[in-house]
Amino acid sequence: MSLPVSLELDALPSLGVQLVRAAVARKPSRAAEVPRLEVRVRHVVAEPQRLARYRAVCGFEADGFLPATYPQVLATPLHMALLNRPEFPYRLLGMIHIRNVIRQMRRLPDDAPLAISCFLEGQREVRLGRELDLSTHVEVEGVRVWEAVTTMLRRLPGGDASRKERKASEEEGAAFRDSRPAHWTVPAGVGRRYARASGDYNPIHLSALAARPFGFPRAIAHGMWTLSRCLAEMGEAGEVPALTLTCEFRRPLFLPSRVRFQTARQEEAIAFRVSAEEGVVHLEGSLR
Repeated sequence: MSLPVSLELDALPSLGVQLVRAAVARKPSRAAEVPRLEVRVRHVVAEPQRLARYRAVCGFEADGFLPATYPQVLATPLHMALLNRPEFPYRLLGMIHIRNVIRQMRRLPDDAPLAISCFLEGQREVRLGRELDLSTHVEVEGVRVWEAVTTMLRRLPGGDASRKERKASEEEGAAFRDSRPAHWTVPAGVGRRYARASGDYNPIHLSALAARPFGFPRAIAHGMWTLSRCLAEMGEAGEVPALTLTCEFRRPLFLPSRVRFQTARQEEAIAFRVSAEEGVVHLEGSLR
């Protein structure tokens, strides 16, 4: 039985170092216990140049406040540091980001000093393997202002791998029938641009050559780029002080691609989705 691990860091760890550690890690593929792992950094401020790149690649306006998805970018090095710990039983590069929930309590100025803490503990058995939740809390002067739950999947031998491409049902299609879709042309280089903005140089997002050893015929868009692009497309609805943004990552978005972005009004939320022209859903979510 592994003991809990609690880390206090002076600064964010290097994403490059974390990627190298993930690439060389040797861990068993079988299911194992996930102990409580947590890490905290008390002072993080967004770098203006990277923030400008992020806004440019995702489509956000520079209005003096961090996009609601940006604290997750800042927290990514901490996520990777936890998943690279020897106490964590699975290889980081085998983890699949399948779901995200972001709750923002108020908008954060670009230069706000943030305290970021991340933790995970335990897992649950699902049809495809094991799911676990990675929680992130952001505070300003001791007050929590932002939080997220990132759900990861670890496929395990013997799991049901028959995850078929899901097309929208007629009922779901009806919800978006009155939507005027935005058609996006997603270029081959968007993964590299997002990497320069976020610091996340995962090879599956960079090029077809780099993605092939991981089982992808072409590079795939970073899920957080796709979600951020959705939020930017919704304009003022994503600029309110308090919001909850949820999404499910359904299928990889191969690069380059042409996709449709659609929204539909619900009682207290805006439903949205990104799908291929032939109907395969890549991402679906809601903003409230």
